[in-house]
This record gives sequence, C-alpha cells and structure tokens, in this order.
Amino acid sequence: MGYASKLFFKIKEEDLPVDVDKIKLAYEFAKEAHTDQYRKSGEEYIIHPIAVAMTLVEMKMDTDTIVAGLLHDVVEDTLIPLEEIKLNFGETVAYLVEGVTKLRNLPAGTKKQTENIRKMIVAMAKDVRVVIIKLADRLHNMSTLKHMTPEKQQRIADETLKIYAPIAHRLGMAKVKWELEDLCLYYLKPEEYRKIISLISSKRKEREEYTEEVKKKLLEEMKKSNIAGEVTGRPKHFYSIYKKMTEKGKSFADIYDLIAIRVVVDTEGECYNVLGILHNIWKPVPGRFKDYIAVPKSNGYQSIHTTIVGPSGKFVEIQIRTLEMHKIAEDGIAAHWKYKEKIKKDKSEHIYSWLKKILEWQDDASSSEEFVQTVTGDILSEEVFIFSPKGDVVELPNGSTPLDFAFRIHTQIGYKCIGAKVNGCIVSLDYKLQSGDKVDIITSKTAKGPGKDWMNLVVTHGAKAKIKKWFKEKEFDERVKEGRFLLEKELINFNIKSKDIEDLEEVKEYIKKHNIPSYNEFLFKIGIGKIDVTRISEKFKSIKEMEEEEKILTQIDEKPKRRRKNQNQGIVIKGVENTVIRFAKCCTPLPGDEIGGFITKGNGIAIHRKDCKNFKELKEKSSDRVIKVSWEEDNTKSYYSVSFVIIVADRSNLLSEIIRIIGEHRINITGVNSMSFKENGEKRANIKMTIEIREKEQFERLTQALNRTKDVIEIRRS
Repeated sequence: MGYASKLFFKIKEEDLPVDVDKIKLAYEFAKEAHTDQYRKSGEEYIIHPIAVAMTLVEMKMDTDTIVAGLLHDVVEDTLIPLEEIKLNFGETVAYLVEGVTKLRNLPAGTKKQTENIRKMIVAMAKDVRVVIIKLADRLHNMSTLKHMTPEKQQRIADETLKIYAPIAHRLGMAKVKWELEDLCLYYLKPEEYRKIISLISSKRKEREEYTEEVKKKLLEEMKKSNIAGEVTGRPKHFYSIYKKMTEKGKSFADIYDLIAIRVVVDTEGECYNVLGILHNIWKPVPGRFKDYIAVPKSNGYQSIHTTIVGPSGKFVEIQIRTLEMHKIAEDGIAAHWKYKEKIKKDKSEHIYSWLKKILEWQDDASSSEEFVQTVTGDILSEEVFIFSPKGDVVELPNGSTPLDFAFRIHTQIGYKCIGAKVNGCIVSLDYKLQSGDKVDIITSKTAKGPGKDWMNLVVTHGAKAKIKKWFKEKEFDERVKEGRFLLEKELINFNIKSKDIEDLEEVKEYIKKHNIPSYNEFLFKIGIGKIDVTRISEKFKSIKEMEEEEKILTQIDEKPKRRRKNQNQGIVIKGVENTVIRFAKCCTPLPGDEIGGFITKGNGIAIHRKDCKNFKELKEKSSDRVIKVSWEEDNTKSYYSVSFVIIVADRSNLLSEIIRIIGEHRINITGVNSMSFKENGEKRANIKMTIEIREKEQFERLTQALNRTKDVIEIRRS
C-alpha cells in the first residue's frame, strides 16, 4: 500500500467526518507542486507532507487542518504563491499554511530566551492548529534526522528538546512530547540511549509477566464491583528514565516504576471507585498520590496518580482516568481544539494558563468555526513577541509600538529615536507591532527628544514614565537657563562676569541659608519665579557699587562718550561700558549700516544689521534683550571685518584678478574660499572673501570696481 493510500485508509479507519474529496485534491496539488523534489533520504518530497497529514488524522483533526498539513511546504519550497492556495482551498487553509511558513523561518534566540521563543511560537499562531501542524511537521523531520550531518542532527535535536517538546507538553500533547523527547535523546546522548535500551530489554519478559499479574488481579476486583474498563501496561519512555537517572542521581535498578498501569473507565465517579479498590488490594506508597482530576494541570491534563506496593513488594505506578481524559492526555489541545474558553490572564499566571479549563467549556462551542473565531485569537490578547536586530526576543503588551520597543531596549535609544524599520520597511512610530516582527530603531545624535504626542504613541508604563521624566528634566533645564539669564541681566550693572556668579560668597550664603540643594536648583527657582532676582541683587550693593551705579545713571543722560577701540570696537551703548561687544558673523555690520544690539547668554552683546534676518527673529522672540546701539562719531582708525560672496563665470586667472583689484584698493584680505558649480549647464563659482575695511563707503567703492570686472555676475554681502 502506497503512502497516499495509507493516508486515506487511515481516514476511513478513524471514521473522520472530513471532506475526503478536498483532501484528495490537496494531495494531488502538493504532489504536482513538489515534483522532482527529494529529501535528504533520497525519497520523494511528497512523503513528508503525507506523513504530517497522517499524524493529523491520528489526532482526529478537521478537513482544513489535514489539507494545510499536505500543503504546508508548498509556498516555502515551490513557486506557488499563497494566493493560489487561497483560491483553490479557501481562506482558512491559506491562513494555516501562511502561519506554518512564518514559524519555519524564525531566527535563533539567545540561550536565555528559549522560553520566550516557545511563548512566541504559540502567540504567533492565532489559530492553534498552526502549532499542531508545526509539531506534526517537526515529529516527522525528527524521525528522518539520520540523513542529516551530525552537526545538523545535534542542532535540530537541541532546538526540538528546548522549544518544541515543551510546547507539546504545555498543549497537553503528551504522545507527541514523548516521541520528540525520545528521538532527541537518541541524537544528543546516543550512548545513554543505547544503555537504557539494553537495560530495559534485559528484563522485558520478567516485567511483562509481572504486569499481567497486576492487571489480572485488578480486572477481577473491578468486575466484582460492576466497573467496566480497560487496564493496560505501558513502559516508561526513554527520556523520562534518563532524566530520573541524571537529575535525581538514581541508578537503573532504583527506578521502580519502569512499568505504569493505566486504567480507563467511563465516568469520573468510577475513577475514584477504582482508586478505592486499588488501595484495598495493595498498600499505597505515602507521598505518591496526586489527584489531577480535582485539580487539573495547567495544560488540561486530568488523571489520578497513585503508587502501590504490588506483588513481591514491588512498587507499581498506576494512572486512573476516563476515556475523555485519556484523549486529552494523549493529544491535548488537538483532542478538543474546537472548544473555547474565556478567562482573563492574571499577571502571575503562565501564558499557557488559558488551556487550564478547556474541558469546562466543551458545551459552549457549537462548531469548530466558532472556536476558530473566538478562542484561537485570544492567545494574542495579552502579549506580542518582537525580535531585535540581533535575534533577541522582547515581550511587550499587545498594542505596543516601535517607541515602546525602543524604550524597552534602552532609555537613550528611546530618547534618540527618529524612526523605525519593521521587517526591513520604514513604518510610522504609531505602528502596532505584531508577534514575529523584527524591529530596528533608527536613532540620531542630534535628535531633539520626545515629541509632545509621544505619550499617546506608547502603551507600556515604562515608556510613559521615561517620556514624562524627559519632559520634566527638559523643563528643569529650560528654567535653569531662564534663571541664569535673569540673574546675569540683574547683575550686569555690578560688573560681575557670568562665570564668577556661582562662586560669589553672597550667592553661596543665600543657597545655604534657604536649604537649596544646588546652584542649578537655585537658578531653577529664579526661573519659575519662586525667588525674586531683584532681592538677590541687593546682596551685592556696596558703596563702590553704588557709586558705579550713579556713574552709569549719569552716563545714560549724557552724550555717548568715545571708547577705546580695542574695547568697544567703535560702538556706543548708552548707559553701559566695559561690556564684551562682538559683531555678528551672520551679517558683519559696517560703519554706516543701521545696527541694533542683542544681549546674549553669557557671551556679551552681539551687534547686528537691523535688516539682518536673524536679528529680526531674535527681536520677535526676546524683545526685552534688544538694546539701542550706535556707531562712534570718529571711528576712522578702526578696522572692521566684512564677508561677501562673488558669483562668477568660472574661468582661469579670474580669482587672481579679483585679488589684484582688492590689493589696489589697499584692503587687507583675511580669508578666501571658492567652490565651483553648474547652473543651466554653465560653469559657475562662488568666491567667499573676508576683508578688513574702515568704513562702508570703502566697501562700496571696492564692489563697484569688482562689478566692472569681466565674468563677475553678482556680489552679495553675507
């Protein structure tokens, strides 16, 4: 019988209520898609999807799951697109195939993150059938692992043991879990595996005879109590024996429960009746009784476990359950995947706790479609699992954005975030992250920090707290700057330099007296108005300062006096002297230009041309810092730096001609910089010149001469 024939015979044997024609169509579709494809074993590739479908049939899955099992590798390994799957087999099948395809390409995480990867795999499967198909796929791959290289065998077995076997356990799929674990042991610990096989085989006949003796006696007593049921013996799985020998330090001879007796009856009440019969025949071992019927395991498992002292004083482990419980114990969520449950996830519970009460909701779902629409989507209701660029897994609340991810990685990454890439594509910062997304945060050293709308773009408490902190610190810094400006402005009349204020004894005494923690806190209080800066200035008034103040007040009403050229650079500021004055580089004023002054923060007074764009903006924002200034009447002995740009048609020797003309006007050149460019296909050049002149008229005479020079197009002052 061929592989395909075995599949359809199994469907008939299990009497599954499935659409056989649709499954046959999927088989033919997969067979054609995988034509000329072979596995490492040399077998036709179609054997693998058939084996996966066979496992799903044994689990009694529905039509779409079996069809998706046959097609699960088509999109990944052939040229057939997902849209064609959807067209031929429906949206549900396409959805399941896409889910398995995504799980196949998960990047590797760090050693500490295997638990997160397990959780993420389940969370990525909005329909739990995706995980069931993936487990069936991994089970067959493990059974054919011998055809891989030793290195791949070790890697795949290790991944299976750490990730997929625990997932099968948490989904209650014990049969799959045991098979995966035993196969992993074979490849990871081959010597221990062979040793356990040898030890088990050496006393197989003796154990089988003993098991039959226990079974016979128990069945006789159950019959007397009119309890019908099935009593079977099963050997312990190799991996569980290995764990007991390694983790508990036991020798093979010390493991008394190599054979377990399982009793399957019709009702829950009969389970407890059988327990009473057992303990009446044989003595129970203290501390070896567990009632998982009254208190089920988190994956839905239910059974009564007890260990008795059987014939010849040997310990025997016995499990008692109903047929329904047995199905759940073997196939877990796959046995009752169509039923739903609605419980909110408590913070202290495990992500898989939603499986705990699955049996309690058996009567709530009228169809498998209802389950798909209600239960399977609930697994994503709490968390999403995101990959960093390095492959690390980050767990975030559902609804999180790239900003939440950025702040979870590091506070400064959050502050410097200017954008994000998700799966290689630029996204907006309000993009809702999905499980499996790979996120790369784009940062900038010149980033201005969080925007005012960021609080509405994040959902995590950590991100919100860090954004609030940033705004609080920003406000503090701004208020400190404002306080410093107000204090410096108040103390300017006392001829005190900005850098000296912090070290003044009067300031230190004030800070100490009022229990202010730091100088910046002192400035902050001035900035928010809690400290009246005018009161601070009173601390500095002395006889000498009073005289100086009177002198300045007198100067305000007098005609401006001439200052030394090296001190005021030919500028008169009514009422102020001995102040640092500098010419703004943005407009380089010359005598004859209309000018204005602006009090900078700690850098003296900047002189601008009144038509300067920067000056106009400063005046609009901080009019209180603009002061009236003028040129000295006699400043012919002063030299002023001025920058201007000459736009020329680029040709050789033109720069030399320009320099010669400037020299003829007895003007000193302090800087030259030129840059070529093209305009409408013509070669052009910008020549930036910085020169020293005494007056504006001298500059005007120079520009007239330069404008007469061939190929000079335009002259502009900076």
